[in-house]
Formats: sequence, structure tokens, C-alpha cells
Amino acid sequence: MGRVLIGVTGGIAAYKVCDLIRDLRRDGFEVRVIMTPFAERFVGRITFETLTGNRVHSDWEEDPLAHIDLARWAEVFLVAPCTVNTLSKIANGIGDNLLTTTVLAYEGPLLVAPAANTVMYKNPAVQENLKKLRERGVLVIDPEWGVLACEEEGEGKLASKERIVHWINYAISPKRFRGKRVLITCGATREYIDPVRFISNEASGELGFSLARVLSWEGAEVKVVAGFTTAEEPPEVEILRVRTSEEMREVVLKVFSWADVVIMNAAVSDFRPKETKSSKIKKDRDLNLHLERTEDILKDLGARKGSRILIGFALETENLLDNAKKKLKEKNLDMIVANPVDVIGSGHHRGYLVTKEGYEEFSFETKIESARFIADRIARLISS
Repeated sequence: MGRVLIGVTGGIAAYKVCDLIRDLRRDGFEVRVIMTPFAERFVGRITFETLTGNRVHSDWEEDPLAHIDLARWAEVFLVAPCTVNTLSKIANGIGDNLLTTTVLAYEGPLLVAPAANTVMYKNPAVQENLKKLRERGVLVIDPEWGVLACEEEGEGKLASKERIVHWINYAISPKRFRGKRVLITCGATREYIDPVRFISNEASGELGFSLARVLSWEGAEVKVVAGFTTAEEPPEVEILRVRTSEEMREVVLKVFSWADVVIMNAAVSDFRPKETKSSKIKKDRDLNLHLERTEDILKDLGARKGSRILIGFALETENLLDNAKKKLKEKNLDMIVANPVDVIGSGHHRGYLVTKEGYEEFSFETKIESARFIADRIARLISS
């Protein structure tokens, strides 16, 4: 995936970097760590050496050119947690330890994740230094609101590891979708029989959320209209929650004019009860459900899509490719992703990607890999 250099400074949040490194390694990143001398009072270097599989650096004793070598090695440089002391040094070009000197020698994407007491963080001098960093192109990962180590409550808590991983991926990814606005639907709709019972399916929303991640990493402004999901939500992405197919249709039509690319990944119910009972149906008699078809949101969008790129999904138990080709034409789509039924709610993803020019068969172990593949094909459509 890439090479991430993490600078750890002397704050209580230093222990959170352990889980961050574990996640980065799981995602395929190679990680190295620089610690300030004071940071070693919070987490021992052997902990980071075990987690990264690499030697931890804190001074020049073993390598007088460590600041140059590490700066050349890194593809992304993250300082987390970044104390206000180190933040101010970076903002003002001070290099008085290995970490800050390496920052001065580094020319790639620099990310800073501050963590501090609320009053200290909001100090005008600190805010002025944050402004300097942003104006230079440093990506500042804003801290979060919460209860701090000092037992005060306010802004200053280190950003979650999910947000930090998001911004690392953003920093390292190409920006093929910069300036593009992408609308994605995902998850399952629920068609209610009574206040507690409904018709639905097993869609998790994982592929839609994975697409949101990948496209936002590549510079797109992303909005997600999501039904019921079990997958982890992507950070830094606007998510509009709906329940029924009718609610999804209303929200999608409202946002549709905003979008340049529309990806209809949601598993929308094809049928709903003709009547929804206002109270729970008692189990004292047989029940016959009268169903009616829901509106075809995708077909409606195809009729009004204009110059937008419109992408659909098809889940089939038989004649997968033929049904996908038919749907592509009938609904005026630019691309359709056709999947066998076993991918729903599963971690793996396989099927066919179909356009007017032909089709590609694909199979991936994870949906994030599949999302990268689909994003690449969308980028080709945009540039063609």
C-alpha cells in the first residue's frame, strides 16, 4: 500500500498509536516510528518496534543521517499525537530533535493530528500556528470533542484511528475524482408490514461504504444515501439515512441534481405491503400479505440523467450476465455491476462489470479491493 512514517510526541494519547499501527499493517502499509525523548515516557520503543517490525528512532546515535534517510523513505509523514509544543515547532521551522528535524527534511504529504487540553488547543498562539500549517498545505486532522485526560470536556481529543487512516489513504491516493461530486446509495430498505415487522434483505452496505471511502480518498465530494447497514460507516463522508424505498427515492431525487456521478448500490425492495398496519398484528390468525411493486428509482434516474454518469447493480440467481446487459440498456446506464446472490452480506465480491463496450469478470477477496477496481473503471468513463 505505502510507507508511513509516524512521529509520536509526548502526550497521553501516544498509547492510541498502537492500535493505529496495527490497523495500518493489516491494510498493507509499512510503518516506521520516530519518537521524541519525552514520548518514550508514555510508550516504550519496544512496543512500537514489535508492532511495526522496524527499529524505532529517537536520536542520531545509531545513524547521523537518520533525519535524511527517514524523510526519503516515507511516502506519508504523520505526527500523532502532536502536542502543541511540537506543533508550534513545526509551524515555525524549529528542528531541535530528530522528529522536528525530519519534518524539515521531508518534502511529501505531511499530516498533523493534534491532541491537547482544550484551553491549550484554543490558545490564540496555537490557533495561529495551525493556520500557518494549513496555509503551507499541511493536512491538519482536527481533534475531537470528548472527556480529556485532565477530566475536562471539550475539543482536544486525538482524532479516531478511523479518521486518521482515512486521511493517510487520502494523502497517498491519486486525485482522479478531484472536483467531482458523487452520490452513492447503499444498504437495505425496509418495507413495513406493521410497526415492528418488515420485508428486507441481507445487504450490509459494505461495498457502498467502500466505494465512498475510495472515491473520497481520490478527491471526490461524496454523499451516501444509506438504508439499514451493518458495515462500518466511512469517516469524513456525509451519510443521509433512510428506511423505506420511498424515503430513498425522495432523498435521491432531491440530491440527484447535485451529483456528477451516481452509483446506485442499495438493495432496494422490489415489493412492499399494499397496506401497513398501524399497530402490531397479533399472532391469533393466518396472515395474507398483499404486495405492490415499489417505484423503480434507477429507471427514473436513467430517464433524467443528462450528462451524469449513472451506475447500477444487479443481483441475480440465474442468467446473470444476460440480465445485466438487459438492465444496462433498459435503464440507460453507463455501467452495471452484476453479482451472484452469494455476495450479499459477504466479505468477498465477484461478478461482472458491464458497459456498452463489453464486460469484465472480476473476483476480489475484499470489497475495498473491488471498490478500487470499480473506481478505476469509473475514472476511465470520465476521461473517455
